[in-house]
Amino acid sequence: MNGARAGSGTAPDRRNWRYRANVAARALAGTVGAYAVAALFAAAAARILPMGRLDAIVPATLLAFLVIPAVMIWAFLARGPWRAWAGVTALAALFAAIAWLAGPPA
Repeated sequence: MNGARAGSGTAPDRRNWRYRANVAARALAGTVGAYAVAALFAAAAARILPMGRLDAIVPATLLAFLVIPAVMIWAFLARGPWRAWAGVTALAALFAAIAWLAGPPA
């Protein structure tokens, strides 16, 4: 094998700063971004659900707990960190717009 390690050309170099920055950017998108998206989702859902103000908070918050792992998975499945952040930002903007258009809670 001419002194080369088996499979050395296929594995990413985990000591490379670009690889580490890629993972760090995705981790931030998956944690901080997921928290922001879930909070905005809960705010939008609480305003949209057809029930009283206090009654709508609980199901909206419980549904927001399903949004967090979905955003985290998206952050690491996206083709790159820029696409991960773009998806997180787009979702956050969508839920913020929905919450704003729905008006104040009833």
